[in-house]
Amino acid sequence: MADPEAELRALREAVIEALVDSRTASQVHDDDGRLEWVSEQLLQLAGADASTEVGLGMHLDEGLDLPIWSGMLSESTRDALRADLSRRLHPGNDLPPLWVSPVELNLAGRSRPVGMLGLSLRAPDGRPAGTALVFAPLLPARVLALVSEGDEAMFTRMADLTEPGRRPTAVLFADIDSSGPLARRLPTPVYFDLVRRFTTVFDDLVARHGGIVGKHAGDGASAFFLAAGGSESSAARAALAVGLALAEEVCTIVEALAEDGAGLTTDDCRVNVGVHWGADLYIGQIVTGGRLEVTALGDEVNECARVEHVASGGQTLVSKTLVERLEPDDAGALGIDPLRLTYRPLADLAGDDHKALRDAGTLAVVDLTGVTSGDGG
Repeated sequence: MADPEAELRALREAVIEALVDSRTASQVHDDDGRLEWVSEQLLQLAGADASTEVGLGMHLDEGLDLPIWSGMLSESTRDALRADLSRRLHPGNDLPPLWVSPVELNLAGRSRPVGMLGLSLRAPDGRPAGTALVFAPLLPARVLALVSEGDEAMFTRMADLTEPGRRPTAVLFADIDSSGPLARRLPTPVYFDLVRRFTTVFDDLVARHGGIVGKHAGDGASAFFLAAGGSESSAARAALAVGLALAEEVCTIVEALAEDGAGLTTDDCRVNVGVHWGADLYIGQIVTGGRLEVTALGDEVNECARVEHVASGGQTLVSKTLVERLEPDDAGALGIDPLRLTYRPLADLAGDDHKALRDAGTLAVVDLTGVTSGDGG
C-alpha cells in the first residue's frame, strides 16, 4: 500500500530537482507550510552564508520573521504571503494553481520590484502537496533579451562586489590612437561602427580572461582583474593577455571595415594601452536607475590612466609594479622574460603632458608592443 506522505514528498523532490536545474531564486514549502528547500541563488541574493538561519523545517508563520527574510520582505508583504499560502494549502481550495504577485525585495539597501511566481503542488488525488515560489525580475521580454546577451561569468564577478572594499587589482586602460583626427576623417556611422566593434572585442577579451569591464567613454575602455584566490600573478597575467591581444584584434576590425568600403588601413587605427597594478584599490559596484558598473578608486587607477594617455602609436605601456607580480610560469605563457626588460620613467615619454608628469612621472614603465602573448589564457 502506497504511503500518502511519501507520494507528496516525491512530488516536491521532483519540483526541487527541476528548480535546481533552472538556477532560479526559489523556495519550496511542504503541505503543512514548512520551509523544505531554498535555492542557492536565493540564498546568495539574500546575502546568506553557511551560518545563516534560513528556517528550514519551520512553519512560514514563524520562519518569515527570521532576520534573513524580514530583511528582504516588508512586514505587509510577509503578512500577505502567509495569508495567501495558508489559503492555497487548505484542502478543497479552488484557487488557480499558478499565480503571480509583484513584491518588493530589499537588496543591498535598495528596494527592487520583482515578480513572485507561485505554483500550488497537488497530488494526483487533488491533495495539496505544498507550494513552490520563484522570484524573477519584472522586466519586459525585450529588456531581458538585452540583459541575457551579457557574459554570465562576468556578471557573477560583478555581483560578488556588492560590498565595496579594498582589493589587489590589475588595472587596464585602452583607447584608439589619434581618435580625434580619425573621427573627423570618417563618416560618423563608420566611426561609430569602429568604436562599437572595438568595445565589443574589448569586453569579450576581458570576459574571456576573467576580468570585469569598467567604464567606457567614447573610444576609451577600462577593465579590472582582481587577484582571485590571492593570486596576484594570475591577475597580472590576465590583464597583460588582454592588453597584448588588442592590437591584433583592432587590425582585424579595421580590415573588416576596409572590406566593407571604409577608407581605413591598419596604419590609420591603432590602440594605446596602459596596464598597472593596484595593491589596495577600493573597488565595488555603482548601481543607479540607469546603469550597473564596477569602478575602482585609488592612486594607481589615476596613474594607469596617465600611462595610457602617454602611450602613442599603438604602444602597450606596462608598469614595473605589475610585471613584477608575474610568476615565471605566467610570464612564460605570455612570452615575456621579465629579466630582459628595461624600464624608463614615464616622465621620459610624457613630453609636456603636465598631468602625467604630476601624477605618475616617476613610475617605471616598459613598452611591450609586439611581444608575443603565448597562449595568454
